[in-house]
Amino acid sequence: MYRIGLTGGVGSGKSTVSSYMHELGIPVIDGDKLAREAVIPGSLAMNRLREVFGPHIFLPDGSLDRLKVGEIVFNDEEKRQKLNGIIHPYIWYRTREELIRAQEDGFPVVVLDMPLLLEISWQLRVEEVWLVEVPLEVQIARVISRDGFTREQVMERIRKQMPTTNKMNYADVIIDNSRSVEDTRRQVREALKHVPGFQFPKGMEEV
Repeated sequence: MYRIGLTGGVGSGKSTVSSYMHELGIPVIDGDKLAREAVIPGSLAMNRLREVFGPHIFLPDGSLDRLKVGEIVFNDEEKRQKLNGIIHPYIWYRTREELIRAQEDGFPVVVLDMPLLLEISWQLRVEEVWLVEVPLEVQIARVISRDGFTREQVMERIRKQMPTTNKMNYADVIIDNSRSVEDTRRQVREALKHVPGFQFPKGMEEV
């Protein structure tokens, strides 16, 4: 089974690409979804988070106070690494389960949609890396519009991620998502023509 690692910076529009690949019949393993799953109240990861960070990071209903955790780890690299050390092993455990299921179901290609794919060296776990990118000003404008952040808040988050120019060194495919949705889809279709084992659903090659 051929594994494509899909990644991109905040505001790059990675979900546009992953959604289209799903439309084309490719299973997509959503890293963000698995990260949310990892912190369901009562999970092993949540118990470990309580041990490491204390009870003040939880809301009254037992769920994780994401804003508080974000404040704690955003400017503390050591604590951020501790958080990742708890969450990422769970994400990989669940990713392996999903990969096995896709293989058993006979899918020749699967997508690992992971925002931090390169930051946590998961490029070593895939056959090919796809990077979704847009110019910096487009990236900033999209996040401001989507999340209501200030420009400086957006820039702080961008600085916490690996620079796009560095990510390009790892990318086998670069999708420019700064133009129309149809142009992005065209680039995806063109790249998929070179993926071993992939076949377009009937009638969707030029959709």
